[in-house]
Order: sequence, then structure tokens, then C-alpha cells
Amino acid sequence: MDLEIYKKHEPIYIIGHSNIDIDSAVSSKILSEIFNFFDIKSYYAVLDENYDFDEYNKNMVDDCMVFEPVVVKKENITNYNWFLTDHNDRSQSVGFNANVIGCIDHHPDALNVNNKILTDVCCISLFIFSLFKDVYEFTKEQKYQIYLAFLNDSTFGKASRYKESDGVLASLLGFGSNYDELFKKFFIPTDLSNGIESKLKNGSKKYNFNGIKFESGYIERFDTIGLDEYKELINKQKSFLGSWLDYTKYQSYVYFKYDNKLKEFKYDFIASRATTVLNDVMKYLKDEKYLID
Repeated sequence: MDLEIYKKHEPIYIIGHSNIDIDSAVSSKILSEIFNFFDIKSYYAVLDENYDFDEYNKNMVDDCMVFEPVVVKKENITNYNWFLTDHNDRSQSVGFNANVIGCIDHHPDALNVNNKILTDVCCISLFIFSLFKDVYEFTKEQKYQIYLAFLNDSTFGKASRYKESDGVLASLLGFGSNYDELFKKFFIPTDLSNGIESKLKNGSKKYNFNGIKFESGYIERFDTIGLDEYKELINKQKSFLGSWLDYTKYQSYVYFKYDNKLKEFKYDFIASRATTVLNDVMKYLKDEKYLID
């Protein structure tokens, strides 16, 4: 990663995606610390809207760090130079009028950010560690932050985006591989006590692939009670991608509503939205001629 190209843009504001999770938080924080170490003035930031953690991610963040980003008002976005972490789609954070100077991500390319670094590493915080571990001395605290981000983004090694090479890289952080015990400690299933509709947009992300726009969300449970209702709710949406992940049977039920059609996918594993699900949705959109290569 050639940092010199960013020097002329300082100060740089590094931001993860809205509906923030621990990987977006850790990657933006640590990358700003690395930039500052190399004399590139930067801050990690969030916007004043849509940047709240859910309980699951908040617990993991609180376990490893004090998260104190610069809070930027939405109406002031165009006053800053932005670098995106854990997303490469402007619609998921600062929008299309902001000056985005680059990004580092592991999701399908939305083709609306220049100077991007894309990877298949399951966690962007872990990828940042791999990029800089030979030239930057990570503290034990930073390594633990990266480790928890890795566990969350790979859902403790259970999700389809997790690869053996990710585990090898994570082992260099020095915290072992007892993922199942940590899953029991940290994982919080989606709370449906207020009804399924109240959590339809849990983990919400918005996508814009060459003008194909849709929102997505997911539910993580130890059962499939309410799955039929979930499917019906998605079918009522205009354009929406929903995943129901069952951590008892390790199965995933995915529904994609677009152009008045409902496409269903089922996986006999925990299917990661960022890789497996989005790639299959993109293939479907191309097969149906909505997207052209």
C-alpha cells in the first residue's frame, strides 16, 4: 500500500460503513493510527446519522477498546477528504458528492470509488494487519481489537467467508483459536421479541451496482421460528436482500426481492452476505440481464 499518494490529501477522515460493526470500527481506527505513524494526518470518523452499533457489536467493541471517532455532520460531508474501510460503495457512508480518495475492502466492487484495494481476506482489520505487520509495530491492544473484529466478521470461523489462510493469519495475533468458546461468550442472536418486522433491516446495508439498487439485512438465530413470516415480509419490499442464518443446523435461507420477483437461495452452511450471498445475487442479476458485464 503506497501511502505517499495520500499525503497531499491530509487531513484524511477514515470511515467504515453505516450501521457500523466492529470490523468497520477497528479498521478505521487502526488505519488512522497507522497513517499518523507515517506522518499522514488522519482521523477515524463516523457520521451523525446511522452509525449506531447493535448490542452484539457494541459488546465486542467495549471489550477491546474505547471508540471515540470524530463525528461529522451529514451536511458537512463535502468539507472533508474521505478514505473508506470495510466498504467500497459510497452509498453505504458518505454518498456520491463526497471527495473519496480511496478505500480498502473485501466486498464485490460497486465501481464507484477510485484508488481501491480489494481483498478476499475475511476481515478488513486482519487484512490491514497483514499489509503493515512488517513495517509497523502493532500493540497488544491493537492486536486484540483486530482479533475480535476477525472473530465477528468470520462469525467465529463458522461463516463461508472464513478460509484456512485467514485462521493462519489470525494466529499471528497471538490469541489462539478457541473460537467456539468465544462464540458462546460474545454471540448474541437477533432479538425478535418485538416482532420480525422490527428487525427486517438488522445489519442494514444499501447497494448500488451500476444503477441496480437494493437494501439488505439479516437475522441470526438458533432456530427458524418465523422464517415464513420473514419471507413474506421480504416479498412485500420493493428491492431487498434478506438472510436468515440458523446457527443450530448451520443453514442459511436467503430471499432477494427485485423487479417484482422473489429469488430464493438455500445453503447448508452459514452463508456470508459479503461473499457467497452477494456473489450469487450478482450472478442472478446477470443471468436475468439486469446487469451487463
